[in-house]
Amino acid sequence: MPKYLKKEPNSTESQPIQVLEIINYFLHTAYSGFLIVSVQDGYVVKMEKTERFTITAKSRQGSYVKIEKPKDKHPLCVRILTELQDIRYGQLIIRLDNGQVDHLEKTEKRRIHEFEGIDGAGI
Repeated sequence: MPKYLKKEPNSTESQPIQVLEIINYFLHTAYSGFLIVSVQDGYVVKMEKTERFTITAKSRQGSYVKIEKPKDKHPLCVRILTELQDIRYGQLIIRLDNGQVDHLEKTEKRRIHEFEGIDGAGI
């Protein structure tokens, strides 16, 4: 059994190393776009990356492609992992603009019985 499956859901160690690598790579290499991290039962199950490229007179002089793997951890990785720990079912969207994290959006889904009680009173 993989090491990360033995841990409690929503702990930093519960996420596979691939999740951390993808988030770090996205933060270091993307210039504009977003990364959607989907969580089910406390575990990351899917990641979707959308990257935008705007071709301008200024950008034609440089290069958009960054091939090398980042050697250090992005400073916001810890904050993003903390936000992921709080999600049982839902998504975390990381939006980048001009190479900087613009904002984080967290959407959490909860069952009605968690709010109303197990007997189904209310709705």
